[in-house]
This record gives sequence, C-alpha cells and structure tokens, in this order.
Amino acid sequence: MSDHSVLDRPGNRPSISIDTAAVRLTDTILGYNEEDLADSLKAIAAGIGVAHISYIRFASDKSSDTSMLTAAMTYSREWQLRYFFKEYIKIDPVIAHGRHAVLPFDWQTLFSDDPGVTGFFADAVQHNIGRNGISIPVRNRKGVSSVVSFTSNVSRSEWEDFKTDNMVKLQLLSVLIDSAANINSKLAPAPVSLSRREEQCLIWAARGKTYQEIADILNLAFGSVKTHLDQARHKLHCMNLTHAVAVAVATGVIPPKALQD
Repeated sequence: MSDHSVLDRPGNRPSISIDTAAVRLTDTILGYNEEDLADSLKAIAAGIGVAHISYIRFASDKSSDTSMLTAAMTYSREWQLRYFFKEYIKIDPVIAHGRHAVLPFDWQTLFSDDPGVTGFFADAVQHNIGRNGISIPVRNRKGVSSVVSFTSNVSRSEWEDFKTDNMVKLQLLSVLIDSAANINSKLAPAPVSLSRREEQCLIWAARGKTYQEIADILNLAFGSVKTHLDQARHKLHCMNLTHAVAVAVATGVIPPKALQD
C-alpha cells in the first residue's frame, strides 16, 4: 500500500476523487457487489492515496471490554494478531475517544505522556500503520456508533493539506463504508456452536499458526484446515479470520485461556 498516488505528487494540492470508491461501496450496499469489505478498503486506500483504512463499529454495551461489534481494516494480519494478543483494545486511544466522539479527530490530539499510549503508537508505526491518522465518527439511523480511520506516512504539513482539501469527501466515504459494513456483516447471535475441528483450527490460527502449520499439528490436509476455518468464520458472521477469533473469544465460543496454553 502506498501514499504516492495523491499525497506525494509534487506541485499539486492533495485533492482526491472518490467517484470509483463511491461506486464500489454503493454496489455493495445495493447488493451488486459481494466483495469482502476489507478487500474493498484496500482498493479504496490505494485509489485515494492513503496508507490504510480501518472501520470499527461499537457494540451497544459500552461496559464491555470487547467493544467492537464489527471490524474491517487494511492492516497486516501480523498487526491485527499482535493487537489482539497484546490486548491493545484496552489502551487504544482511538477506540477510547472514538466511542463517544461526534466530530472527526486527528490522532495527534490523542498523544499523551502515558507510557502505554506512547508505546502503542510507537508499535503501530513500527508495523507500518502510518505516522498520521484521522478518525471520523459515524452514527447511523439505528443509533449505532462507528469510526472510520485513514492513515498516512507523509510529512505533517502534507497531511494537514490533505485533510483540509478532502475532509468532506472523507466524511462521505466514511458514511458509505459504514453502510456497506452493515450490509456485509454482523455479530453472530450467541450461542454459536463450532465443531471440535473448527474450534481447534481457530485456536491454532489465533496463536499465529499458518494453514499448513495447523494441518501439520492436527494431522489434517491443508484443504481441510481451510474448510474448517471458513466454516467457523461463516458461523460467526465474520469478514476475516482475525475478526472471527476476536468474536469467538468475546462471545465465549472459545475460552480465552485456550489461546495461552
């Protein structure tokens, strides 16, 4: 993923076009496009010249530690798993602020002297999340809150210009992304029953094992492992494997201690 398509273009103000992205998301909303939302976000990020896009919809129960109802993002699987295992959700200032925010907020406003927050942002930069970020809160007609975030690795001055020229477009994109996510996925109603093999494969995937490594550990064919994980993901109504692990733990489908054995 690169920022060069818009933000690093010499001599030009960083104005973006969202026509292609809007068509893609509208097709999803209308049911014409069954593309995985994360794949759509990757294409959109490349098209508008940002490093990453992430979408998080919050559960209605604000007291829950696991506050994400739906998540889709372009971050690497390595970072997503690291985020899950290090329980960054408990200290992530974007999540903490975004849950109650009404207006867009730049991530720079969230920096603090808290060692946990400082370490979190430093770790995110090391995993290529981006040096700059902005999050846009969205509240749909049902009153459900979401946050769409855009990140970049350009200089601070270029980032400020980008935000100034494109804030309205980014807000429109955020609303379309939220609508597409509502069509694309939802948290599975509890309880969900996984087969023994589906649970085993999901636990090993959560521990960072590849499909082939899981196959070797469980003495299964590679194709069987993929089938079991796909079935588990569909039962949980999740868009990707990392989300499936988070939902499975959050809903008690698999016990958190199983990931630490």
